[in-house]
Amino acid sequence: MSRFEFCEQNYTISNFKQNWYQKLFLSKPLDEHATEKWNSCEYEAEVPFTRQWFCSADIGECEEVEITVEGNSEKPYEEFVEMADCILKQLHIYLKRALEYLKQFIPAQKSGAYYLSTVTFGRLLNFDSNILAGFTLAFVYGDYPNAFQYKVKFNKNGWPIGFEGGPL
Repeated sequence: MSRFEFCEQNYTISNFKQNWYQKLFLSKPLDEHATEKWNSCEYEAEVPFTRQWFCSADIGECEEVEITVEGNSEKPYEEFVEMADCILKQLHIYLKRALEYLKQFIPAQKSGAYYLSTVTFGRLLNFDSNILAGFTLAFVYGDYPNAFQYKVKFNKNGWPIGFEGGPL
């Protein structure tokens, strides 16, 4: 991604709900004890939690971009599947917006060195402790061991609401 211009055809995923929904896998916790607790109806009633459903796709020059959708242990939440369907159709617009946003706050970094790694749909915790429905675009900048990850957060309407970053 050497410029802020993205070919719409290469940087979109059409019909996510129709073509990709069936490809989503449920993330499982690595800890066996946590799995027992999460599978217990009693525990779910005491402490509500969400699960991540994911798949990967090649998007433009970026290979194996992880797409995650918030849900429960049975299926992804419909609200976030609908959001993913809408946003991924216009992903090129949000990629451009995210990179312009990062360039505004971190002007010294080369814009062509960002690599899209993850697109996440679900609830976001904002800096003011509000929980909002939205999505994030996560980018890796640089090479390991000096790589950084930057996540640009958007509300459900597609406006940037902040970013976070740090070393990988």
